[in-house]
Amino acid sequence: MLEKNDNLHFYIAAIFSGIILALPFIYSHFWWVTWFGLVPLLILIDRASTYKLVARLSFISGVAFFSTSLYWLYYASFMGLVIAVVYCSSYFLLFGLALKYIQNKKNPQAFSSIFITSSIWVICELIRSYLFTGFGWNQLGYSQFDNLRLIQIADFSGVYGVTFLIVLVNSFFKDIILSSREFVFYNKKVVVSKIVLGLVCLTIILGAYAYGDIKLNRELPQETIRISVIQGNIAQHQKWETFYRDMILQKYIRLSRMASIDKPVLIVWPETALPGYLEEYNLYKEVSDFISGVKISVLIGAPRVDSYNDAYYNSAVLFSKQGKVLNVYDKIHLVPFGEYIPLKGVLGFLYGYYEIANFSKGEIHTIFNLDNANFGVLICFEDVFESLVRTFVSRGADFMINITNDAWFYESAEPRQHLSASVFRAIENRVSFVRAANTGISGFIDPYGRIISKVNKSGKQICIEGFATADIPLVSQRSFYNRFGNVFVGFCFILLLFFYFKPTRI
Repeated sequence: MLEKNDNLHFYIAAIFSGIILALPFIYSHFWWVTWFGLVPLLILIDRASTYKLVARLSFISGVAFFSTSLYWLYYASFMGLVIAVVYCSSYFLLFGLALKYIQNKKNPQAFSSIFITSSIWVICELIRSYLFTGFGWNQLGYSQFDNLRLIQIADFSGVYGVTFLIVLVNSFFKDIILSSREFVFYNKKVVVSKIVLGLVCLTIILGAYAYGDIKLNRELPQETIRISVIQGNIAQHQKWETFYRDMILQKYIRLSRMASIDKPVLIVWPETALPGYLEEYNLYKEVSDFISGVKISVLIGAPRVDSYNDAYYNSAVLFSKQGKVLNVYDKIHLVPFGEYIPLKGVLGFLYGYYEIANFSKGEIHTIFNLDNANFGVLICFEDVFESLVRTFVSRGADFMINITNDAWFYESAEPRQHLSASVFRAIENRVSFVRAANTGISGFIDPYGRIISKVNKSGKQICIEGFATADIPLVSQRSFYNRFGNVFVGFCFILLLFFYFKPTRI
């Protein structure tokens, strides 16, 4: 057991665990370190003698993880970074206390312990994704977005199934390390039990890979739709300056003319690409004239004003080939402290200290129709919310479009972290995803999470201008996850209750 008095080595180990877990979110080729990065924290929790020590070690590990993986929030708001890190780290603390409580109460053996640990972690990540509007960014499962064979299980488990496997393996390694330190391998029974436990873990992992092989070897449907995405690469300080207004609009028009040569059915501009409000006559007319000239439908991210209700919206606007507005989607899930202030009566004073928009929340899950294909639009970080994507697809979307402006975060890890969410949403719902990002990463993802193409210049995808065109497949069959949602997390909860209330130790 760890001593009751704090020891600097405990905190170093906790910080090390958090940083190792964060590495794949900074450099995606380090995806493999997630499979053992949690081990030091699990050992600390197992050996800590008091709940206070568990709370401190778990929280500081969370701070190390989130401050490393979410560092890019600093570019937008230092206070936002602090709030996000403290808030998200509290879920590491919750995990540590819940795990320690069950260890003290039930003293589970290794077989039940690895499933208890994985279930608690998954439940904590689900709560973080929904509580207080939710912030499910950088769940452990997202670290594997390049590991396509493994993550195909997300079509029934969501990203939570991948997270479960990661924690399961970490928990197994923790058990092996602790057993070796206690010299229990001299006991034949223990050796056999560890081998069985290892085989169980290996079978589950191999089963996930086998499932992925089956899915990835399936043929994609022949029905496709051709779409072009425009990446304007407009610097954040230029977006709302009158001086740059004409330059911005002409850049999008020029890139769209180039894309029109590929004869797409739809051209997509990023979030708030229009350098002004949709209702401004001169802007509207110039865009309308351009579209009617090329005779291609265009989806444009634009702020708009509802003067009747005195409301402002962050919107996606679909123009017909004739340059007329066909339909509008108003962003439903706004960014707290970025697009609105929660609890205005209490926190309204923040408007005087930070540059915060005052957008209103959209209420309608708009389904756009184009050439007999239906699609939904997600603005900014809405693709992180799996329930929102499920709703669009359940209501008839044949593919999804994400328009975003990540210019706030320059060439940081944020655009790739954002991309990883779209990859999982595509697999979970088995629909194609189209991404149009102001500074990148823009491109196309098929229903199996494979990136078809990106806006790319000499191997660079972020902070460049350009366009890309692709034929994306349209899948009509809905996945288990799309129909039933987070059933897997419910299974984790039942599993946790089973092992907790089971009278005999297993």
